[in-house]
Amino acid sequence: MKVLKQIGHQGDTQWFAVDMIPQDAVKVEKQYIAASERTGSVHALCGNYDMYRGTDGVTYVDVHEECVLNHTYRHNLGTDGYDRAVTLPVKDHRHSVIAPGVYAVGIQQRFDPIVVRRRIIID
Repeated sequence: MKVLKQIGHQGDTQWFAVDMIPQDAVKVEKQYIAASERTGSVHALCGNYDMYRGTDGVTYVDVHEECVLNHTYRHNLGTDGYDRAVTLPVKDHRHSVIAPGVYAVGIQQRFDPIVVRRRIIID
């Protein structure tokens, strides 16, 4: 797999266009991409796509049609929230439209010099 370019970020999620999904990645059920441990908000991709988890811990998505990346609360997803490209009520920042393509999605990390390691951002 080769990273082609960073296409952007929304909140704690960083999106990279890649040339392919790694062969060892396993298809998983659609789920939110990132969640706040404090507020109950999520970054959730809604629409026609497939989601994979790589052995490297990275989430990969194969977007078939324009999808909507929402920052909303879990309860706004409903039962079919992941399958329809809908804009949901906004938590902090507006939605983003993700074009068809193959992406690796990272979670923003910050280097902590006191413990000399990276840590995932918690809001």
